[in-house]
Amino acid sequence: MFPKAVFAPVGQVTGPIGWIDPVPVNDVYLFDLDALVPSPKGQMDLDFARYLSAFARKRACYILSNTSITDMMTRVPASVRAACAGLFAAGGTELWVGEDLVVQHEHEFSDDLYEFMVKVVQKSAYPEKQAPMLESGSASLRLCIAGSQATLRQMKDYAAWEEEHFELATITHEFKARFPDHDVYRDTDTSLMIVPRTFSSALVVSHLLKRHKNARLIGYVTPQAAGSYANPLCDAFGIADVLSTIKGPGDVSQLLSYEFRRLTQQEAAVNERADELVEA
Repeated sequence: MFPKAVFAPVGQVTGPIGWIDPVPVNDVYLFDLDALVPSPKGQMDLDFARYLSAFARKRACYILSNTSITDMMTRVPASVRAACAGLFAAGGTELWVGEDLVVQHEHEFSDDLYEFMVKVVQKSAYPEKQAPMLESGSASLRLCIAGSQATLRQMKDYAAWEEEHFELATITHEFKARFPDHDVYRDTDTSLMIVPRTFSSALVVSHLLKRHKNARLIGYVTPQAAGSYANPLCDAFGIADVLSTIKGPGDVSQLLSYEFRRLTQQEAAVNERADELVEA
């Protein structure tokens, strides 16, 4: 799946990787929000948030999510948002820097597509579906039969029902046959994400490299994201980039402990060289 980037197995955090001196100083980090906050209705642990904020103040860090910027703001503390270089919302179709929307891909979904989705909702055999079930972005559309505002318990109930009825798989098959100019992804156990073929999450890599020339990208994504909407992004990583799938905040903390040590060593080396130049 990932022919170019260095790839580590699930739960095995990449790092340290054995860089040769001088240590790279232009690394850019991309974190899947679901790896930082595993619960779709949860909030980031405050101790972990402080740790991540401290790291993000030393290295350019971005967070990627399949959900809206509103959802991201409820899950990510303001301190982390302020420390990060940016947030990619709605599957990467939007880039937010601070309070500003700096990149927005736009697409006007056809009436035919919306009518199809309405019929899908009406035909759903799930007895506890809750409105609203469609979440529309500027270039993305998400279907959540349990309801886009469903509680964690309601989402778990639908996930259990879906395991027996395979409704989302049927919808995906019908959608692909009807709308070949769009991509549909099973972005969570309970939802589908739809984007036009004119957009690909691989464009996230392009945005990062435009903002950070000659950067090496280091990405940490969940298996769910890597196998769905973030798959094009993962494929776009270059041979010098590093890509890992991780389980959650524990893996991220392990990563950051490696990186903090590496930064300390790098800063000490820079200071030592500066002292040598002064003495010379």
